[in-house]
Amino acid sequence: MESAIKTNYFPELTGVRALAAFLVYLHHYSPFTKEVLGDTIFNFIHEFHIGVTLFFVLSGFLIAYRYSEMKNFNFKKYMIFRFARIYPMFFILSTITFLIPLLYHENVFEINKILMYVSNITFLKGFFDSLKFTLIEQSWSLTVEEVFYLLAPLVFLIINKKFIYFFFLPILFIGLGLAAVFVFSRFNIQGFFGTYNFMFNYTFFGRCTEFFIGIGLAILIKRDLIKFKFRYFTYVGFIMIFLSAFCISLVAKEGYGIHEPLGIFINTFILPLLGVSLFYYGLITEKSIFSKFFSSKILVLLGKSSYIFYLIHIGFFRNIFALKIGGIWAYLYIFIILQIIAIILFKFIEEPLNHYFRNKFAFEKKIK
Repeated sequence: MESAIKTNYFPELTGVRALAAFLVYLHHYSPFTKEVLGDTIFNFIHEFHIGVTLFFVLSGFLIAYRYSEMKNFNFKKYMIFRFARIYPMFFILSTITFLIPLLYHENVFEINKILMYVSNITFLKGFFDSLKFTLIEQSWSLTVEEVFYLLAPLVFLIINKKFIYFFFLPILFIGLGLAAVFVFSRFNIQGFFGTYNFMFNYTFFGRCTEFFIGIGLAILIKRDLIKFKFRYFTYVGFIMIFLSAFCISLVAKEGYGIHEPLGIFINTFILPLLGVSLFYYGLITEKSIFSKFFSSKILVLLGKSSYIFYLIHIGFFRNIFALKIGGIWAYLYIFIILQIIAIILFKFIEEPLNHYFRNKFAFEKKIK
């Protein structure tokens, strides 16, 4: 049976991108200190990197919802669309970040710095533990996204032949990641698959379950396989997202909870399966305060500009407007300024470039 949902665009899921980006922002910059919040709440907010999981599950869902049936699939067009969405702004911002030291009369054209820059603009940095936080620190996640984009058509072909493979493919990818660490950790090639912790937290092979859970949700909805009459998935999913983050914070010893085996398990399986996927399903199928809020015009706009906000919330843009004084008002000032910059860059650079590359390279020109 075909799903009653006949659209490839979900405004509430566009709006939820803003939530994901804001969680990551809070993870990096909490307005309150541990002394103010206390250890428990501070450590809880410290685990708001879970916003990245929201992005990964959403990518798996949207790509699968649009392409999993492989009808009239054009790989060239598919990759151009993915390139147009991700790469232009990333390249521009990475290049600016690379050249900024020139303003301080630093030489950026040394061979090691050039190689670092190349590893960034080719997305290769995400495979190396020692390079993952170079230039735009948080862009390691784009390497994870790009690997998924490349593998997704193959995944869809395989699971369309036999759906049972859907359950074995994540095991295969995790196994390949573990094998890569076992082999390459001995050579210390800039941390190329250097540790199991790195593999599970910063590579597609460790985080593939988040994408597969998004794929599974898309297939269930498209095939109309969910028959539950329960109407509170949105609320249950939302609670489980933050309960998962809280549980991850409880297992932290030094640093983050996802550096511990139990934290990795919660982040890899519990959070995306019992939290994010239920929340997304509820947003799509239920009328609630959440669906109304995230599909509002302002949240959709913030969601559309969230990619740029994600890229600029650490780095030179933030440093320009950072204030020497602290406090909640300075925090809000920087947050609002960064959001305004993100919207402007989205409207006048990202969106036009996206349309340009799609129209220029993805569509066949008509012969007159």
